[in-house]
Amino acid sequence: MEPRILYILSSFNLYGGTPKKTLDLMKHLSNRSVVYVYHNSFSEFKSKFVATGGGVYEGFYGRNIFLHIRKLLSIIDTEKINIIQTQFSIGETLGYFIKLFRPKIKLLVTFESSIKPVKLKAYIVGLIYRKIDYFVFISNYVKNEKQKQFPLLKHKRSKVIYNGTEQRIDAKNTLTYKKGVSLLSISGLIPIKNIQILIKALGVIINQHKKQDIHLYVAGDGPMRKELEILIKALQLDSYIHLLGYQENIGGLLNNCDIYVHPCYKEGFGIAVAEAMFAEKPIIVSNAGALPELVRDAVDGLVVSPHDELEWVNAILKVMENSEFANKIAYNAKKSAAQNFSIEKYTKSYEDLYIKILSN
Repeated sequence: MEPRILYILSSFNLYGGTPKKTLDLMKHLSNRSVVYVYHNSFSEFKSKFVATGGGVYEGFYGRNIFLHIRKLLSIIDTEKINIIQTQFSIGETLGYFIKLFRPKIKLLVTFESSIKPVKLKAYIVGLIYRKIDYFVFISNYVKNEKQKQFPLLKHKRSKVIYNGTEQRIDAKNTLTYKKGVSLLSISGLIPIKNIQILIKALGVIINQHKKQDIHLYVAGDGPMRKELEILIKALQLDSYIHLLGYQENIGGLLNNCDIYVHPCYKEGFGIAVAEAMFAEKPIIVSNAGALPELVRDAVDGLVVSPHDELEWVNAILKVMENSEFANKIAYNAKKSAAQNFSIEKYTKSYEDLYIKILSN
């Protein structure tokens, strides 16, 4: 039986990892795939999904589950869908109700992060998970965390499939880095991303080690922006640290930086790290979450404690001052990314899984 997949997405937001991965899968499957989007935002990216040759449907019904279900059942029957793939609580809930009306449909849930739902929601999704046919985890870290949160997952069919990506294209309209060593982090400004440790480490490098030719650029935004700006000002680092907000030309930033740094202490995968690997950059990451699954310490990057300021200082200085070592880990990073995190491997893994699910 040929797989015919319905993807349920919150939006077309290609700044987010899940829509980007869905787009890659739709490019691979073309007219064997359909996407249903339930939030009316980021419509500027809709044309990219249409261009895949797959079906594109929208249902902006807010929290009206009945209207969503009615629309989805119509899509399933029209498009002869045999697998639904979804994620996050709304998608899981929609999938659960669809399964009640179309029990022969195979329901696949992907876990995109390790974050535990609040108590009531955890109870509800725990009930929903009993009806799911198959689970995919984006890393072993996420798998372990989710199985701790929901022990029933240990007895459900599942697989770890790493995210796939490629080297970002430089759109040639990016900002120009200031003279000196450029550190880049692509990150939301939220607590778990841990950007404050980079700010403090840079303060030590500049003030104690007297390295004045270094700049940190953070591409992303979030609720901690004000707090981080206050910290930057208190350490008198306004001229050295640049909070860029959201940036469209991530390829330009990645391809032209000197060092990529990623201090998150609860990363489910770290797609920006994989993209930095493809860009052949020396990388420093936290020894936390899934990041050690991507980067091997002193082989294709440096892995340090997320909360140890001195370890970050020493790691950054090591890469800055030892070009031979920096070039070696950057080369190894690109080689590892091509072997483990390519779009081709990612999409082939999913297609093989779809066939396996239908054959059971």
